[in-house]
Amino acid sequence: MAPAARLIVLFAAAGHFAHHVLTGIFLTLAIVLERVWEKPYAEIITLWTLGAMLIGLGAPAAGWLADRFGHARMMAVFYVGIGASSVVAGLVAGPSGMAAALAAIGLFGALYHPVGMAWVSMAAPVEIRGRVMGWLGIAGSFGVALAAAIAGGLVSLAGWRAALIVPGVLTVAGGVMLVMAILTGRVASAAPARAAQAMGAEPDRRAPLGVLVVLAVTFTLGSIVYQAFQTALPKWLSDTLALDAGEAAQLGLVVGATLLLGSVGQLVGGRLADRLPFKWLYVATFVLKLVPLALAGMIGGPGAVLAAALIGFTFDMSAPVENLLLARYSSGRRRGLAFGMKFAMGFAAAPIGVNLVAWTYAEGASGAPTLFAILAALTAAMLAAALLLPREEAARPRAFAPAE
Repeated sequence: MAPAARLIVLFAAAGHFAHHVLTGIFLTLAIVLERVWEKPYAEIITLWTLGAMLIGLGAPAAGWLADRFGHARMMAVFYVGIGASSVVAGLVAGPSGMAAALAAIGLFGALYHPVGMAWVSMAAPVEIRGRVMGWLGIAGSFGVALAAAIAGGLVSLAGWRAALIVPGVLTVAGGVMLVMAILTGRVASAAPARAAQAMGAEPDRRAPLGVLVVLAVTFTLGSIVYQAFQTALPKWLSDTLALDAGEAAQLGLVVGATLLLGSVGQLVGGRLADRLPFKWLYVATFVLKLVPLALAGMIGGPGAVLAAALIGFTFDMSAPVENLLLARYSSGRRRGLAFGMKFAMGFAAAPIGVNLVAWTYAEGASGAPTLFAILAALTAAMLAAALLLPREEAARPRAFAPAE
C-alpha cells in the first residue's frame, strides 16, 4: 500500500476509534450519574436520544460535503468538533446541559461514517479492500469495547467529568495532526468528485431497486438491534454479575473485555469478504447472531459475558461485508453520499434502540428477557431480507475512483 494510502487508513482508523469512544462513554456514565444526580436510569439514558438521532440525520449532508469539498477536510472537522463537544459535556452542570452537549457529540459524530468509510473504500487496493475495511472496522470495535473501560477507569481516578474531558482533548489533538498533514501535502485535500471527473474514473451506476430496499431494511433494523444491545450491555452485565454503581471500573473492564473478544469478527468478516460472495457471507452473519440473541435473556452470570461476546462477534463480522456491499452498488463520485444515506437510515433508527432499552427496563417491565426476545425477532426479519439479495459471481468489487 502506498504511503499516502497508509496515512489515510491510519487517520480513518483512529477517527473510527475516537468516534465510538466518545459516543459510547455516556452509556457507562449513565449508571454513575444515576447516583450522582439521584435520577432513575431510564430518565438519564434518554439524554442520549437526540445525540443518537443526529448522528443519522446529519450523515447525508456529511457525505455530500465530503464529496464536494474533500474527505480529508471533513475528517479534520469531525476530529475537532466531536472532541470539543466531549470536553463541553464534561463541564456541564446538570441533565439539560448534558443533553445539549450530547447532541453536539451526535452532530459532529455524523461526519465519521459517511466520510471515513468512503475515504478508505477509495484508498485501499482492490485486492485487499475487505481486509483493510476489516481493520478499519476493528478500530471502531476497539472504541466500542474500550469506551466502558475508559469511562470506568477515569471515573475511578478523577471523577465522571474527566471521563469526558480527557478523551475529548486527545481527539482534538488528533484533528490538529490531520490539519498539519493536509497543509504539508501528506494527505491530499482535493474533493474526490472533481478528481474522479478529471481522471475519467469509474462511471456512475444505478443499483437495482430490490437491492436498495433490502439494504435499507437490513441497515435500519440492524441499527436498532445494535444500538439496543450496546446501550443495554453495561446494565445487563451489571445486573447479572451483581455489580453496583460503586464498581464502575470493574464493570468497565468486564464490558470492555467482552466487546474486545467480539471485535475479532471484523478481521474474520473482512478476510472472508475478499474470498466469498458478499450475499452468503452477509446471510451467515444473521444466522450466527440469531441464536445467542434468542437465548441471551435466559442466561446469567459468566455465561452472559460469553453470550455478549458472541453477539458482538457477529455484529462486527457483518460490518465490513455490509460496507463492501454498499461500495459495490455505489458510484465513486457519490460514494460519500451513498454512505451518508446508509448511516442516515441506520443511525436515525438508533434512538428506537435507546428507547427500547428504556422501555424494557422501566419500572414493572421484565428487562433483559423482553429486550432480547425483541432483538431476536428483528434479526430474523433481517435474515429474511438478506436472502433476497441477488446472486453474485465474485466477492471482489471492481476498482474504484482514486482517493483524495
